[in-house]
Amino acid sequence: MTRRISSVWIAVIAAVLIAAIPAVYAQAPADFTTEPDKTMASAQESFMKGDMNKAAEHIQKAAAYVKREGAKVGKDSKEGVMKAGDQLSKLGGEVKKGTVKSGDQLKKTFAQVDHSLAKAWHATAEQTQKSGKDATEALKKAGAGLEGAAKWSGTKLQEGTQASVDGLKKAGKVSTDEVGKFFKSIGDGITDMGQKLTS
Repeated sequence: MTRRISSVWIAVIAAVLIAAIPAVYAQAPADFTTEPDKTMASAQESFMKGDMNKAAEHIQKAAAYVKREGAKVGKDSKEGVMKAGDQLSKLGGEVKKGTVKSGDQLKKTFAQVDHSLAKAWHATAEQTQKSGKDATEALKKAGAGLEGAAKWSGTKLQEGTQASVDGLKKAGKVSTDEVGKFFKSIGDGITDMGQKLTS
């Protein structure tokens, strides 16, 4: 009798552990505090549950958000952001059709989109700074995009870059000296992330 009970317990524990495995590799909406990552995480969660229509709906919402960001970045960066939005729209269509079979494909696209946003906001911060205006908000958005790209790609930012991202999150208005330091560190992180995403 005790052998049968322990066999049942082993089976129950194994089932719970197996069920938890996909959750470990999925990004939860709670892992993100900003858009479009919150919506992309909801898409990933729906995809992992097998609800392709809901996943596609979330991806399309994220695409619309990204395209709206294209109107806010510097004019030289707009095209890259619009392409990222189009990339998300295409992915949403493929998810809805059922042609996307792996959550890894979603993560890879989400990382690329975040990287595109980070590059665009970083360039926008540079233009803003050159015009003598406060570049803090653009730098914060560049940092958020970079951090999102790192999470989606399963990589870590270099220590100095992560410190800059964290510093920007806590900062109100950043002094001119700090802007220069954060700007370089975020820029180095964007370059490093770009190499990781293409290798």
